[in-house]
Amino acid sequence: MVIAIVVDLIDNKTNGSVITAIRFAEGLRARGHEVRMVAIGADGENDCPVKERYVPILTEVSALNQIKFGKFDKKRIKKAFEGVDIVHLIFPFKLEKKCKQLADKMGIPTTAAFHVQPENVSYNAHLSWCRPFNSLVYAYFKQTYYKKFNRIHCPSAFIAGQLAEHGYNNELYVISNGYDPAFVPAETPRRPNDKFEIVMTGRLAPEKNQQVLIKAISHSKHKDDIHLTLLGNGPKKKMLAKLAERLNIDVTFDFLPKEKLIAKLQNSDLYVHAATVEIEAIAALEAIACGLVPVIADSKCSATPQFALDERSLFEDNNEYSLAEKIDYWYERTAERQRMGKIYAESAKKYSLDRSLERAERMFADEIRDANRKDLKKMQFVPVIQNN
Repeated sequence: MVIAIVVDLIDNKTNGSVITAIRFAEGLRARGHEVRMVAIGADGENDCPVKERYVPILTEVSALNQIKFGKFDKKRIKKAFEGVDIVHLIFPFKLEKKCKQLADKMGIPTTAAFHVQPENVSYNAHLSWCRPFNSLVYAYFKQTYYKKFNRIHCPSAFIAGQLAEHGYNNELYVISNGYDPAFVPAETPRRPNDKFEIVMTGRLAPEKNQQVLIKAISHSKHKDDIHLTLLGNGPKKKMLAKLAERLNIDVTFDFLPKEKLIAKLQNSDLYVHAATVEIEAIAALEAIACGLVPVIADSKCSATPQFALDERSLFEDNNEYSLAEKIDYWYERTAERQRMGKIYAESAKKYSLDRSLERAERMFADEIRDANRKDLKKMQFVPVIQNN
């Protein structure tokens, strides 16, 4: 297939959705497909680079969360779309909307991904308490964008369920974003760390809730023997640093390239994912694939609890005392933690990138097949969730 992937930017490797788009493009190319990226920073032979679109206020706010908006360039994008079999669109922003319109006019089948969880919007707008706001965002996305697609890529069964609940009458394909196969357990036993190493990866933003992890460590019986590493950037970094200093928590803030990230995960003792809002959390999956036992916030707005194999890896969402209990449990059981780490690493394999790419190929093929049917306009999709 010749596949065009539209994503506002690919020049920021700290955004999870961007990393996913790049990983999918590289994986599809490795499987023999031609992939053309339409994005800020696209520089491949058949790619279509676009300029940044400035949106007053929103551009500045979005930049804090590693998002930039691409500017639609009809002439260049139309040329990039010539000869493609399908166009896959990552975000529900203006660039993607314009590209959807163009693809429709050119008679090219399209599919969309659902990567922007409305709760991400509400948390960053300090409206996390307002459920009607989230429902309004789901409705806005549906009416202005997603209702125009037959098929939607959902990174988790959780978000597919949310879309069905909010009246999305599309065929919903549950396809994990997939983790890089380089994330594996260490080949040789490592030496014990000077301190018990806890790590969390993710944007330093309100919905990721790193502050509850810092507070939990302050309540741990083993506080003085714990070192925390928070991997990521974001608007909450200064606040988190001040909180850790006030509570006398030994913490390091960092952002690591892939090779060093793998080494860090392989040499840590416990992974905590405290996020209240999460469509999937590939960061948690990467840690699990490296053989780390996770402790995950059991949030109703997060898909990440799907990775927990039992209750010992779940804590009550936003409850620092519940998290402190789980940290102490795993701190005090080295042998059990090592045993479960191997089991967790094996469990991650069902979310491999190869499996995700196979499912994406099926989604693309289904859409191309139906686009060639003359009676497509007469068809009505119901929210069928494709899990395999």
